[in-house]
Amino acid sequence: PCKNGLDDKADSVDIYITHPAIYKAVSNGSLASETALPGAQLRTHWKHRYPIASYLVAMAVTDYNVLDNNVLIGGTNIPFKTYCYPESQVGFQAGAQNALDAMVQFSNLLGDYPFKKEKYGHVQFGWGGGMEHQTCSFLVNTAETLVVHELAHQWFGDKVTCASWQDVWLNEGFASHLTSIYMEAKYPANTKSNRSIEINNITAFPGGSVWVDNVSDANRIFSSRLSYLKASHLLYMLRWILGDATFFAAVNSYLGDPALAYGYATTANLKAHLEAASGKNLTYFFDQWFTGQGYPSYQVEWYPTGNSVEVKLNQTQSHMSVSFFQLPVPLLFRNAATNQQKLVVLDHTSNGQLFSEN
Repeated sequence: PCKNGLDDKADSVDIYITHPAIYKAVSNGSLASETALPGAQLRTHWKHRYPIASYLVAMAVTDYNVLDNNVLIGGTNIPFKTYCYPESQVGFQAGAQNALDAMVQFSNLLGDYPFKKEKYGHVQFGWGGGMEHQTCSFLVNTAETLVVHELAHQWFGDKVTCASWQDVWLNEGFASHLTSIYMEAKYPANTKSNRSIEINNITAFPGGSVWVDNVSDANRIFSSRLSYLKASHLLYMLRWILGDATFFAAVNSYLGDPALAYGYATTANLKAHLEAASGKNLTYFFDQWFTGQGYPSYQVEWYPTGNSVEVKLNQTQSHMSVSFFQLPVPLLFRNAATNQQKLVVLDHTSNGQLFSEN
């Protein structure tokens, strides 16, 4: 039983679980005590002293093996606890190491792990996929992308939670994007093919917005194509427009904003931080790429003229909700005979636009 709304967090929780003493019980935060009771029972007390949304509170009880690791983040040695089925111990040990590596990477990029006074951990459970319960992600297995996605949610979704399901991309888009950042750093040879697969998925249908237009449909809220993949590629585009230094400065400012940290945020809050860091008005971007549907297809014509090239750039839109998608468009010119190449970036602001490049 809880006050279940995306507009209020409990400032802390204490969870007492009474269970057979042969089992282990795990929940959010730090283990406060395990007290023996009559009848071969045990009462386990977990305490969590950070604000927490109701949907991130969870508990699990079974014959877990408990594995202990730790990681140094910002001068704090953080416990990493794994609760796994005995037969799954080898896999979960490997998964813990990937999570520890990602904790260091994300802390360097986004600021320290948000709950470093307590713990992070993995809890094995029987559902498909995973769930980013605060300080203890529940996982069906330790597939690397699953491990990293749920960890990323500790910043995006747990520390800062979407204020409305319409803005669920602030949770899922960022978690998906950070998973890609991790995978691209570790497996750079796969970057191009993975991005192409995602773009093919996003563009498999002509419509669909990242903004959730039907919050009564859970399948629409958690659409992998829109709330995860297209949302992640919105962040690629923002990095492309603003540059990584400005983009990540804005994201760190957003995560650290006293009005948002350990609370709730809307897309307008993120937009404000991106605009403050860049000095750019991004209303057009969010109108076209966030609330608008679909995507552009480009048509490029080019004509050599002496030492320069004339380029004519057109686009067609897959959905009538957007009349034009504004984006800087990169073109690579290559001379195979001399092995020279030049990348030019065309600031595409209107159809039929003409450019001249040396």
